[in-house]
Amino acid sequence: MPTLRENKRYISFNVTSEAEIDYKSVKEAINTTFANYVGTLGVSKAGIIFVDNSYNPNSRSGIIKINNKYVDHLKASFALINKINKQPVIVKSLKCSGMINKFKI
Repeated sequence: MPTLRENKRYISFNVTSEAEIDYKSVKEAINTTFANYVGTLGVSKAGIIFVDNSYNPNSRSGIIKINNKYVDHLKASFALINKINKQPVIVKSLKCSGMINKFKI
């Protein structure tokens, strides 16, 4: 019996930079880049949600919850992020999983 429930995936990401970058700036940069890449309709279908208590400022890594059909779009938008707060950065996806318990950040 089919259901209307959307399947989700959790993606862990890491931000590499020389300077300190706060979580709010990282979140804003990912949101705007993803919105520019897939558009407003794509953002609403993707249902991107940041797991706020998962961000570690020491390792600059966190977890994002997203629809399983937009995982590749999110990874591609990570490659488009060059600067956050005028600082050069690299955003990488570390792991993708269907369960949040599989991450150890």
